[in-house]
Amino acid sequence: MTGANGFIGSHLVEALLERGDEVRCLLRPTSNRRWLEGLDYEEVAGALDDGGSLARAVAGVDVVYHSAGVTKARKADMLYRVNAEGTANLADACLGRETPPLFVYVSSQAAAGPCRAGDALRETEACDPVSHYGRSKLEGERALGKRAAQIPFVILRPSAIYGPRDTEMYLFFKFIKRGIEPTLGWDERYVSLCYISDLVDALLLAGRVEKARGEVYFIAHDEVWDWRGISRQAAAALGVRTFPVRIPKVVLFGAATVAELAATLSGKVATLNRERARIMCEELWVCDVSKARDELNFAPRVGFAEGAKLTTAWYREQGWL
Repeated sequence: MTGANGFIGSHLVEALLERGDEVRCLLRPTSNRRWLEGLDYEEVAGALDDGGSLARAVAGVDVVYHSAGVTKARKADMLYRVNAEGTANLADACLGRETPPLFVYVSSQAAAGPCRAGDALRETEACDPVSHYGRSKLEGERALGKRAAQIPFVILRPSAIYGPRDTEMYLFFKFIKRGIEPTLGWDERYVSLCYISDLVDALLLAGRVEKARGEVYFIAHDEVWDWRGISRQAAAALGVRTFPVRIPKVVLFGAATVAELAATLSGKVATLNRERARIMCEELWVCDVSKARDELNFAPRVGFAEGAKLTTAWYREQGWL
């Protein structure tokens, strides 16, 4: 497994161990292992650009779960090096085996892009990513497609993922806790959401269902939310009242530009950047999960009302809110 110390990977490690599987994790020496403390897993030190460590990591395994990736970076080429080239490197390491293991790739709805025709995205539609992140994840998918005759794989494209340990949606919950209900522009925006345990369920299914091999699946809950509804559910979970604050697009992009400049001067990566602003300005990030239901027997269990309560409770337990 790659990305085991991250938000998605750490939850998957726990689920695999609970199922009774033996788990081997590829981790950089500098990786923070706080979410893996106390877990019984085997560790291989290495990285996605280190062929020797990749060969050691995949030796003798039945399934490779690839959840490592970069969502933001100071320069776009880092996204492609990790998300695209890193995926290709890992696939090639699998091909070094006499019998390559099943490769389960955690891609993203960003690889497909937002809805353009007004209907929920299906896997058969042409991909049109609007960000370097989305394009780099799509390149990772294509790296597997080029090796389709040699390696079995399954690609999952989760929608916006949230839950305990997540730091992306956490920023949104912080605004809500302060009584601020941010609204972007004047148009309604709709999204599909995916609670972390539902994504883990889908990953476990992908590793077992034979007819899923070579296929791509969107993973999300069936619910479709507008941002006002999301804000109100988050406020209810936190027990606070919020005041709507409408943010014009020009203000968002101005703030993103300033954040990028400040991050550059400090040597850090901006949480809000112009690419993230472009993603936020799209009106429809909605996907159809019927293929995953039919072929993987995927059945999402946690809607946002419940997921918001579980997530905020965890944030509070950790002292984050």
